[in-house]
Amino acid sequence: MIKNLKLAAISKDGTPVKDTIENISDIKSNIEEYSLSWLECVVDDVKTGSKEIAKELGISLEPASVMGGYYSNYEDAGEVLGITVPLIKFSGGNVNSLSVLIYIAKDKIISIHDEEAEKLLRLSGFAEGIMKKLPNSKELWADRQTILFARIIDEISERNYDTLRLIVEKAQTLEIEMTDERTMSEDITEEMSNIKRSIITFLTAVWATHTTVHSLRYGDPEMLSDKDEILSRFDIILADLDRQIQLAEQVLQVLATGVNVIQTNITNRLSTIILWLTVMGTAVLVPNTLATVFAIIPNPSSMFKELLSILLISTLLASAIAYLGAKRVLGSKRRKK
Repeated sequence: MIKNLKLAAISKDGTPVKDTIENISDIKSNIEEYSLSWLECVVDDVKTGSKEIAKELGISLEPASVMGGYYSNYEDAGEVLGITVPLIKFSGGNVNSLSVLIYIAKDKIISIHDEEAEKLLRLSGFAEGIMKKLPNSKELWADRQTILFARIIDEISERNYDTLRLIVEKAQTLEIEMTDERTMSEDITEEMSNIKRSIITFLTAVWATHTTVHSLRYGDPEMLSDKDEILSRFDIILADLDRQIQLAEQVLQVLATGVNVIQTNITNRLSTIILWLTVMGTAVLVPNTLATVFAIIPNPSSMFKELLSILLISTLLASAIAYLGAKRVLGSKRRKK
């Protein structure tokens, strides 16, 4: 179901137009009057809503073929170019990838996304100002829509960068908590696993976007300009995607270090437990052995004080020797690590 339709266009005399459309059939009759139009469609579900929009606007390229890729894809049908790019959302410690479907035909750009993506995209609010800066000559139609399309992709990339910033902030918070042994718990371990999964999902989506943008840059689609000065806008987007990938990989390395910290803390705690169990076992074993020996002595009551002193001294001595020995062994193992 179509929830909302926003139109940003530039008329053939160079006048920018911005409007909200009630029904998609209303725009179909007069969309040819503009030298370039951008129709932003908000739907309940991109897969089902895009079918309705494609049918209403006479788009021959099936949405299923464009959305068949892994996170991102593009299909070039000559007179129509279809692209799917992910808009990544981070909420509640989890990452969700929202699909944005974009059709490009001559003098037309149609973007389709759901309501969650609408809250993250802000470009349409400035569309009128962007339209004013586009070349208006009839022969520059490819340049005009390539510039606007690159700006849309750049906006999506910027929103994904904001998502990455939230993930990094969460990872840094966990890193600080991990430095304090008092805060080590199963909750932090679970949060670290969630963050790691989120970053892997983010990396997969951004890599897919990078592949699609690279293909658009060098694939020479008919609906995009073939001028290097125009296509260089995609180079800027690719460089930004590279930075996002590098930052996400750095965060993964930090999390790997955090896992080592957790393992080290667990090992230290186990070592401490083993140390005290060794001391306790030795402290009990030696006096117990002596008591067994003293039991065969005739008339032990006459030597009660001496036997008691021997038991106490042996207990303390055995405990001290066991403690120092176990501590030395555990210390040498930690130094080897």
